[in-house]
Parts: sequence; C-alpha cells; structure tokens
Amino acid sequence: MSDLEKYHDQMVEQRVVNFESPPEPESESTSAFIKGVLQRWYIVLLIFLIMCAIGLPAIWLLVKPLYVVTGAIRVAPTSPNVWTGRADTAEISTYDIFVNTQAGMITSSRVVQRVADDLVDKNLSFFEAETSGLATRLKQVLKLAETKPEPASKLKEAIRRRVITVAPVEDSELINITMKSTEPEEATQVVDAFIRNYMAVEVSASAQNRDLELTLLEDERKMLVEKLQSRRQAIHQLAQEYGTANLDGRRDMMLRRVATLLAELTRVEAQNIGLEAQVKSLEQTTEQTGTPAGLLSSPETLLQIRQEYIDRDLTVRIPMQNIALFDQELIIAQQILASTNPELDRKAEVLEALVARLEECKEEASKAFDDLMSKTSQEELMNARAVLEQSIASKNLLGAMLAQEDAKAIELGRKQLTIQDLQDEWELTKDMYDIVQQRLQESQMFRKSPARISVAYGADISYIQDRRVKYSMALVLGAVACGAMLAYLRDKADQSLRTPDDVVKLTGIRIIGTTINLHTIKPALLPEHIAGDYQAIRTNLQLLDGKGVPKKLVVTSPGMQEGKTTFAINLATSMAGSGKKVLLIDGDFRKPDIAHLLNLPKGSGGLQAVLLGREFDQAVHSVASTGFAPAKRGPLDILAADSRNSADAYELLASPDALRHINMISQKYDHVIIDTPPMLACPDALIWAKLGDAVILTCFAGRTITPDLREAKERLAQIGVRVLGTVLNNVRVEQSFCRRSYDYYVQNDKSSKKTKRAKELLPIVGE
Repeated sequence: MSDLEKYHDQMVEQRVVNFESPPEPESESTSAFIKGVLQRWYIVLLIFLIMCAIGLPAIWLLVKPLYVVTGAIRVAPTSPNVWTGRADTAEISTYDIFVNTQAGMITSSRVVQRVADDLVDKNLSFFEAETSGLATRLKQVLKLAETKPEPASKLKEAIRRRVITVAPVEDSELINITMKSTEPEEATQVVDAFIRNYMAVEVSASAQNRDLELTLLEDERKMLVEKLQSRRQAIHQLAQEYGTANLDGRRDMMLRRVATLLAELTRVEAQNIGLEAQVKSLEQTTEQTGTPAGLLSSPETLLQIRQEYIDRDLTVRIPMQNIALFDQELIIAQQILASTNPELDRKAEVLEALVARLEECKEEASKAFDDLMSKTSQEELMNARAVLEQSIASKNLLGAMLAQEDAKAIELGRKQLTIQDLQDEWELTKDMYDIVQQRLQESQMFRKSPARISVAYGADISYIQDRRVKYSMALVLGAVACGAMLAYLRDKADQSLRTPDDVVKLTGIRIIGTTINLHTIKPALLPEHIAGDYQAIRTNLQLLDGKGVPKKLVVTSPGMQEGKTTFAINLATSMAGSGKKVLLIDGDFRKPDIAHLLNLPKGSGGLQAVLLGREFDQAVHSVASTGFAPAKRGPLDILAADSRNSADAYELLASPDALRHINMISQKYDHVIIDTPPMLACPDALIWAKLGDAVILTCFAGRTITPDLREAKERLAQIGVRVLGTVLNNVRVEQSFCRRSYDYYVQNDKSSKKTKRAKELLPIVGE
C-alpha cells in the first residue's frame, strides 16, 4: 500500500495548494467586515466602554428633560354690552380673523418689550444663555456663553426659533402660549408674563370693558409697586454707606477740604519758586570759583575737578613743559653719544630732579585747591537744596492728597446724582402709582361686565420631552458602530498573516499545509492532530508538480520564532515514521537548537567538521522514531551543529567543498531535511537554499507579516531557488487543513477512557 493510500482516510478535506489568488466576490465583502470585527472584538469593546463611559454621564448630566409649559387666553365669540345686555359685534367681522389678530398681538414688539421689562429684575437664566441643546448646555458648564443678550432680543429670538409659540387651538376659544425649556419654573414665569402683559396691553386699549380696565389697572399697580420697591431698595443700598440719602452737607465739607488743600498747594508752589531762585544764585556763585555746583556731591566729579585745577596751574604746567623738552634732548643725546659718556648720566640726573620738582608743584597746587574749596559756599548751597527738596516733597504730598480728595468728592457727587435720579424715578413712579390707584378706585365703582378676552388658565406643565433615553440609545449604537469600524480598519491595516487564505491572497505563495495552535485543541487529542497535520503536509509534497518529495529539502522562515525548527524536526520524524531513511541537518550555526530539543548528548554537533572533511559516520547521531506505521519505521539520523566558529559559517557554506559533501551525504538517505537560520536574519539561509533541491518557507500565524514573507520569496526567486510553498504554523482548528479529523478525534475521545500526554513534537526515542 502506498503512503498516499495509507493516509487517505486521515486527509479528509485536505486542500492541495492553489497558486493564484481567487477573486474576492462582492458578497464576501460583508463577511470580511464581520470577520475583521470579530477578530478585533476587544477594540469594539474598548471603544464601546470609552464612549459610553464618557457619553452616557455627559448626556444624563448635560441634557435635561424638555418641559413644555402652556398657558391659554380665552377669546369669546361675542361681547355683551353691560348697559343693553345685547351682544356687541360691530368691531369684529370674522371671529377667526379676530383670534389670529390677537395671537399676533401677543408676540408684538410692544408686548415683548413689556415682558422683558417685567422679567429683567428676576435673574432668569433664560436671559443669560440659550436654554436647550447639548452643545449649549456644554457651553454653559464650561462658561463659554457669558455674553448676556438684551432681554427683548432674547425673547424675539426664542419666538423665531419656536421655543415660544402662540397659536389658536382649533375648534375652541383658546389661544395657547407655549414655551419649551429645561427650567419649568422659569418657563412658567415667562408664559405668565406674556399672559399678564398681553392682557395689560390689549385690555387697556378697550375702553368699552371696565372689567378689563380694572384688571389692567390692577396689574399696572402691581408692576408699579414692584418698581417702587426696587427703586427704594436701590436708594437704600446707596445711602447705607453714609447713613443718609442727603449727601449735600458731606459733599460741601469735602469741597471745602479740597479748596483748603488747593490753597495750601498754591502757597507751597510759590515758596518753591523762591527757593529755586536762591539755589540758582548759589550755583552761579559756585561757577565763578570754577567748581560746578551740580557736581560737588559726586566724589568722581570732585577728583576730576581737582585734576583739572592742578593741570591749569602755571607752577605745574611750566615744569611739565621743561621735562618734555629735556626728555627729548636726552633721547637725542642717547642716539648721538656713547652709552659710557658722562654727559648722559648728567642729563639723566637733571631729568630726575625736574620730575621731583614737578611732584612738589602738584602737591602745592592740590593744597591750594583744597584751600579754595573750603572757602566756597558749598554748605549753604546744600542747605538750600535740602530745603527746596523738602518743599517739593510737600508739594507732591499736597498734590496727591488733593487728587485723592477730589476723586472722593467726584465719586460722592456721582452717588448723589445717582441717588437723586433714583429719587426722581421713585417720585415719578409714585405719582403714576397714585394716578393708577385713583383710577382703580374709580373703576371699582362700576360693576365688571363679562370679558370677551380673559385668562383661561395660567402657565402649567403640559408634558415633558425627555430625550436622554433616545440620545443614550443613539450613543450606544454609535459606539458599537465606531468600534466596529475602527476594528475593521485596524484589521485591514494589520499585515500579519493569520489564515491560509491570507497567505495565498496577500503573497501568492501556495500553502503546503498547516500546524495546529496548541491552545485550540484538547491536550489529549494533540498528538493525533499533529500527526494528521504532517501526514497532510507529506501528502501535499508528494502531489506537488507530480515530482514527489525532493531529496534535499531546505526549511527556512522569514524571521525568528516562526516554527521552522519544530517543523523540520516533525517533518523528518513523520517521514522516518513512514519507512523512509531520513537525515535531519541543523544548518543554523549561529543558534543550533535541534540537539537541545531532541535531548542529544553534549558534543553531538558535527556539521562543521563534516563540511571540513571529517568522516560523516563519526559526526552523525541516530535516533529511533515512533511513526504511524510501526512495521515500516525508518531510521532518523541527526547531523547537529554547534555554535563554535559561527563567525566562519558563511565562508564554510560558500566553499566549493560544501556542495560536494552535502551531495555525498544525501546519497545515503531517501530524504535530507536541512533546518536553516531565518532568511532575513543572515545570508546562510540563501547558501543552504542553493545547496538543496527545494525550499519550504514556514510562517507563524499572527506573527509573520506580509512584507517579510514577500521579501523572503523574492530573495529566493532572485537566486533561482525552487520554492515548494509555505507551511502556516499555529493556526486555529477551524482554519486547519485537517479540521474534520479533529471532530473524529473528539468523538473518539468521548468513547475512550485512556488519555495521552500532549507534546508539540512527534514522539522520538533516543539512542
């Protein structure tokens, strides 16, 4: 029975490689999106948690429920005459037109202005910032909306934006005044203010209805009372500082103090003029002595004046001139006479005597200067200046006091004017209040007739719009969508190879087989599944190109820790278990691992010695393998390497004898499997690839990236090496080539009580 027939039952759904990447159907775009999102589920969860942790509290803190507050005005179809008792409709042609006109009057500029005046003193937040919207609430919290608009303009803007609406109710006599706000108390005040001021404006225009006039007067009286109270409170606050509202006496006293300070300042300024004249006279006297009076207080200047005085003295200037002339004569004599001439010594002695005389003259001139300075009026000048400085200081102090008192007088005058204005306003308001009170008393003499326009009901909350639940649901859905999109983009940007389809589509290298991820399978089933993986790989190698498994097979990988050594050991073990005579060569001189993984005795390495001409039988190490067909177990020999002389690895492999030794060794075996260093780490792998018949590239799911595998493939293609394909290690069960055999093992495991110890390597029994 051939190997292909023997393992036919275990190769269920094995996929022999396809070189070309199949075109991706449009229907797979959705599945690719879902697949990418599921692979990056933690990104979706993280984005969801972050957005919800930030957004949900913000929504529930910043977004307040929207209260709809409604008040209504009733407009009767007819108005009975209080004298005749008959309906009076002469002024109204159509009821609908009248109702619409009254609805328009409620939002007129006159009513709006009165409402603004009525509410301006109540410190409503409605007039400070916008009242709705998440962005507006956020601005309010961050204190970005600090500009306070004009109250009337704010009301008109609210009407334009339909925050405040006035509309007749169909099939009724009501005109509803509605306001939407997050502050129901303020909305109630605004709606009531509209109702109250509309009634005040509109009813006051109707001379035929005494009842409406009475209501108008009553409302007006209340408004005037509030104004009187506010004006009285303002006057009281301003007058509280001085204990009285009459500031005339205090202001007169401050003005007298200012006048006194001004007179004293004028006297000091006149005194300063006299002192300045006296100082100037003393300075002129000092100038006549040759000493600048303005510089007498400076030691440096005094020394300079002293030196100038000495230099101008004739008793000093004449000796200096004589010394200069005699010095010139001495220089000329030194040029003419010999150095031993006694005349030179005599002239030198004379020059020294002249210099000594000059110093004596300077001392005499210095004493004369000191005597002269002692006779000047310096002390008198200094005293005069001191008096002048004191007078100037007094002037400055008086000026500061005058400015301070003047500012206080001006401030007091302003407060007095403010109090006077408030008192005048209070008097005017009081006069108006008296007039209104008088008219109210007169109107109370008439019985009120039924009102055609009246208040149906005051402002009250009609319903509540809470959008926080809707916003929260939108945020949750948006968080999921953002997380899914970010996960998909992250998956698209990830260049790691994770599935066999990724390898074929992204690199164009065919898949020979896969090995299972140890964490995705039960430990008891691991040996059987690993055996099935390598049976599938051997089967695919036999089927490739119809040429069978190459004799010298090189195993390498683009980078480190991508499973090439484990794959080489397991592939050699699997081939030996099928009855083949196999040699496994550890071709990684720089990091030899095979001897350590197979527990070979220390000093088992001998590949370097064989390449240098040592006998092969003395370097090879044989082990017995446990394969899938015990009757046909073949020998498995190991030619290990050691890390000694790793620096000469390239030169050793590139020597002409290396190929000859490898070919001679390969004649003794059915298959020679060579484990090499990573392709992109060092050039040894390229030399081994040229020494072998074909190359298998191994890669590690989730670790190997597309550019590295492509570069490794291109390097091998440049030197003309045959690449059989790639083996993807560490794949999940559902992506394995033998995934259905896993189901078979699971069913078998349920019915079997015997467990096996999981090992990543196929079982090998050493010598």
